[in-house]
Formats: sequence, C-alpha cells, structure tokens
Amino acid sequence: MGYRMSEHASLSHFALYFLLFGKHLIPPSSIITQMDQVVDLDSLATWATVIAERVALFKKVMAMAMENLSITQHQDILWYAHTRGGSYKPKVKQFDVGDFVYFQHQPNDILDTSFNRTILRIKAIRPSGVLELQGANRRIIRDHSKNYVPTIYRT
Repeated sequence: MGYRMSEHASLSHFALYFLLFGKHLIPPSSIITQMDQVVDLDSLATWATVIAERVALFKKVMAMAMENLSITQHQDILWYAHTRGGSYKPKVKQFDVGDFVYFQHQPNDILDTSFNRTILRIKAIRPSGVLELQGANRRIIRDHSKNYVPTIYRT
C-alpha cells in the first residue's frame, strides 16, 4: 500500500494506485501528513528508506483498519453461508389487482430529466408475470412486472 500510494517522480508525480484505479486512495489523516511529499523511488537507498518508514507507520496506524477488514470478511462469510444454505428467501414484490405502481425507469445518464413518475393501476396479472396496467387516460398497457415498483397507495 505504501508503494502504490506514493507519488512517483517517474510517473509524472502520479501515485500508482491512481493510475490503476482512476481515483485516489483516502488513507487516515495521520498517514496523509507523512505521505504528501513526492518521493524519487529511482534511487534504491531512498526507496528502501521510504518503504521501511511507511511499513512502521502502517503497522501502527492501520491495525484498527485491518481489524475492521477481518470483521467485514467474517460477516461476508456468514452472509454467503446464509444465502447459499437454503434457508434464505429473497423478498418478492407482491402485486395485487387494483394496486398502483410506478414504472421503474433507468435513466440514460445522471443528467437525464426526461422521466416522469406516471402512476398506473393494475387491472390484471397474468401467470407469466405480465401486468395489465391502466393509466389516467384509460389506456391498457401490458408489460412485465420486473419493470414496476409498488407505490404506497393501496386499494
């Protein structure tokens, strides 16, 4: 981590982490103050000194982060065992005739303002998962239920 976070003179003062992932790693503030300077890692003696100093720093500061990481890994193991063990039942959207639904619109980009929240009423539900929906103009639309989310309004 110390090598990837260091700004390299040979990489036009970019950190290797930034070049690999396209974003800057945000370490704790106590590490930031000691890692602000650009390091010339072309010199073997400088490289060895910097790495040794940063190893000592990370051992001291990152102990809590590593503990949090091990807790998170343990929680992930438990979640995987729970979901793959057979007892996990995912939540299913329940639709009933007469319920109101929204079209679940996926905008093209963050600046897309063309979508509106049209509320439709379920007139019929087919066994295949297709909903027959009616809008305010009384037109009937047929579309799959995966494209809709329920509103808070119930009949």
